[in-house]
Amino acid sequence: MGVTRGELQIIVIILFSFNSFLPLKAQTDSTALNFPDNTPLRAISTTYKTVHYKPHFIAGLPGKIKETSGLLFFNGQLWTHNDSGNPPEIYQIDSVNGNILRTVVIRNSVNKDWEGMAQDDSNMYIGDFGNNSGDRKDLKILKIAKSDLYNPVTDTVEAGYIHFFYPDQTFFTPAFNNNDFDCEAFFFYNDSLHLFSKDWADLQTRHYVVPAEPGWYKARFVEQFQVDGLITDATVNQNGNIILLGYKNTSGRSYICFAWLLSGYNGSEFFSGSKRRIELGLALHLGQSEGIVLKNDNTGWISSESIQSGWLNETAKLFRFDFGKYY
Repeated sequence: MGVTRGELQIIVIILFSFNSFLPLKAQTDSTALNFPDNTPLRAISTTYKTVHYKPHFIAGLPGKIKETSGLLFFNGQLWTHNDSGNPPEIYQIDSVNGNILRTVVIRNSVNKDWEGMAQDDSNMYIGDFGNNSGDRKDLKILKIAKSDLYNPVTDTVEAGYIHFFYPDQTFFTPAFNNNDFDCEAFFFYNDSLHLFSKDWADLQTRHYVVPAEPGWYKARFVEQFQVDGLITDATVNQNGNIILLGYKNTSGRSYICFAWLLSGYNGSEFFSGSKRRIELGLALHLGQSEGIVLKNDNTGWISSESIQSGWLNETAKLFRFDFGKYY
């Protein structure tokens, strides 16, 4: 006996209803260390397997910027600076051959230990917060109007100052390369400056926030993350993708350069989302990775300062990368 039209409609409804109660097929990511096969992905922190990537070498950098320690890109221009003890100057460099195109002096500043660059739409920031001994009480960030840099008439500008201290630092006894209050990395995000410590003692990084306006501030601690190395720079693009750059001494002679890629986080808790470590190779070939800038298409540049220590003699270098497939 055949099935009537009405009976067929009832069967379809029953099957549809039954199917709606079946569990959804689990989404999986075999490269995520904390999501084994058949485990549903959820909106929680995800750590991925370490991958290896070799940045494309562009050029050696001139001796005048052999201690490059930060990178910035805006208005089609690539900028860098040196770290401690060098003149208070920033340098526009050619992104194709690394040559210096322009030198700008910050006339009301001294380069005690400049260790990073950041930017918003209207301003450049320079972090004078390098603190290898952990005993500095004069941590500050320079704020420079980009409009001053666009002025072709002068190569001298002035900076405003953002002074700050760490709320959890209670002692200032010098401990050279053996403290957790050094810093070389920061960026501007959501109206504030976000700093990432270079923890010599425990190889973690701690995330602090300070306002982006000149004044005196207590930095606000947000979170910490075991990066297993020393963070030397940080960058974020307009899509919210983040890179923390660093290196690790693995045997007393061999340094591994690396980058942590962060995305999919909640608010400004950058360690709450996806985290992927990319190993970039040995400092023997790259130099000591110190500066990084990420463009909106997830490509960018890395600069490394020269290393002259015993048998190791590496000049400063400029590299190009494309991390698009890792986000």
